[in-house]
Amino acid sequence: MDPPETVKYAVQEVVMAEGGYQKILRYDMKVLVRYSACTSIFSSGTVFTADSNTVRTTGCFLLLQLIVASGALLTHARDLESLELLDLAPLETLVNQVSVFVPFFLSLFVSLTLSRWWALRVSALGQVFDSLSNVCTIVASELNGGKWKEVRTSVLKYGMASVELLIQAAREAEDIDSLVDLDLLTESEATFMREYELVWQRPMVMWAWIMRVVTNAMDHDKTPTQTRQAVMENCMNARDGMANINLHLDTQLPFAYVHLITLLVNVQNILMAFKAGIFFAAAVPEFKWFIMIQQVCSTAIIVMLYQALLTISYMIMDPFGDDVLDFPIGTYKVYVASIIEALMDASRGCPSVASDGRLYRPPLSRVAQGARYDDEDDLT
Repeated sequence: MDPPETVKYAVQEVVMAEGGYQKILRYDMKVLVRYSACTSIFSSGTVFTADSNTVRTTGCFLLLQLIVASGALLTHARDLESLELLDLAPLETLVNQVSVFVPFFLSLFVSLTLSRWWALRVSALGQVFDSLSNVCTIVASELNGGKWKEVRTSVLKYGMASVELLIQAAREAEDIDSLVDLDLLTESEATFMREYELVWQRPMVMWAWIMRVVTNAMDHDKTPTQTRQAVMENCMNARDGMANINLHLDTQLPFAYVHLITLLVNVQNILMAFKAGIFFAAAVPEFKWFIMIQQVCSTAIIVMLYQALLTISYMIMDPFGDDVLDFPIGTYKVYVASIIEALMDASRGCPSVASDGRLYRPPLSRVAQGARYDDEDDLT
């Protein structure tokens, strides 16, 4: 039975990022297993479509195998039967000895790379998003009066501006004017931001503003100290999350270690292609087609797998770019913005508690009309 057309290639949702780049938002693991990964080899986001390095490198090593086989055949052109007398055991032993180390060291390297990628999403970028949502939750709850409307709006704008500036810093880009166009910053605030030439300073300045604006408003509102402390803790957590992103992006794995891993894989692939070429040539005199096909397939599969793992490692090393495997930042921002909007508007339908413990719910007619309650008096 053919798989449904909508989920045939397992990738359920692809979003368009800034600049028209595609990003994978969600895929279906069940579909991928059920219909086999073979049907999705050339779908968006695989190592065969996201980067041409895997296919190109595999082709180069197959070409090397062909050159070695051709050289062996030309060398023994007058006596092809002598190829069968070659002692290939030492060469096969050498390849097997090198191949023992490659999976072990490469698996550790890939595991470390994936750990860094997950940490960037959860402990860094996710921490910034969570801190922003938490601050907005506290602000919406404590500063819910009509006179604090501008404060709530400013916190929302500064929070989203910090996310925009954070992504610009991660991509080593600079576009303050876009924040003005999005109405996240005023012209004077944008001018102030341009004074900071180091792009990583700018998103942190936003959180300093959020902390100061909120704590000052809570001082005037006589909010309990514990609540102000919670706001400050979340602001510091957001700063820590941004610092973690900078830490991961500016502190790469040791060059000697990465160079050794790539060198080991390249040496293994070269030996594999060389051995396969010799065995291929040795099988030609008696036309052992099965052996010849087996040598070509083994070279293609092994080289492709090892090179694909290296390709994935460097593609996810910096997930803030425009590759299809990078974070769909635009979708994350839409989600966070929708959550914050709901938090800021939550008081509209929230009951008011009287001193006698009774709840006074807003009239259904006013809620249905979309009336926004900016003061507790409106709810009683």
